[in-house]
Amino acid sequence: MKRGFSLIELLVVVAIIAILVGVATPYYSDYIRESKRAKALQDLDVLKQAVVLHNSQEDLPYLGIIGTSSANLLPTLGEKDFNGLMGRYLTYIPVDPWGKNYKLDPYACFVYSEGPSSSSDDDIRDYYVKDLALVRIEWEDLDNDREMSDKDLLYFSFNKSVFAQNGISPDHFDIYENNQLASSDVTLDFAFVSPDGYTSTSATETVLIGEINGAPTAKIGVHSLALKEESNKSTLMLYQEVSYNRVESDFNSIITKVDPAPNGNPLRFAIRTNPVKIQAKNR
Repeated sequence: MKRGFSLIELLVVVAIIAILVGVATPYYSDYIRESKRAKALQDLDVLKQAVVLHNSQEDLPYLGIIGTSSANLLPTLGEKDFNGLMGRYLTYIPVDPWGKNYKLDPYACFVYSEGPSSSSDDDIRDYYVKDLALVRIEWEDLDNDREMSDKDLLYFSFNKSVFAQNGISPDHFDIYENNQLASSDVTLDFAFVSPDGYTSTSATETVLIGEINGAPTAKIGVHSLALKEESNKSTLMLYQEVSYNRVESDFNSIITKVDPAPNGNPLRFAIRTNPVKIQAKNR
């Protein structure tokens, strides 16, 4: 004669199932979360490669909606960032796993998802320009005397927007000649030409300007400059990466920010590169 389960046996089975579900649920949640993150990273890589390809083939870097001539771009900032790549560089624009548009930061040079919470704490980023670096130094011969002289200008170009905390200074650079440190009699003095209202909240520039003082002995096409790199990186940390501050920006203004590290130093700052030769500026 067959008999059914007793009440106690049923309760034991239910308890076991509940325990198994309780054990499995966190693992399943982790799996779902990691799957969404992996999908976002895959999408971001596609968008990043499109930006990199654009920048390798066009005269100007891709700036998203900021690079358009739209008179009312700020309300759509972050909503149509990749439309300008459609056709030649992108066949479709994906949506992130949380149903939101991917975005582009043209100042810090990364593409990103705002993650599940839309706060910057769980952003998922992929940099298309990894490190902030000095890439070009150009001299403008204002007095047409064909040599660097008083009041001429030097243009220091970086590969992304930069905030120079104390301005740009000759004390921040080593001078090189033929890839060797130049002798002490090779001099170059200049003063920072600060843009109006230049702070960490408005630092969208990629070019910093210095006005030459006196008669330098450094020569165009001969001497090169490189940012100094002390053991504590104090000079490099003066040249700070900025990003778009989506919390403080509004329909009328774009605000930038420097992300801090836990110790109060900037989280991302310039790296030292090979010396950059001073060249004449094209007119």
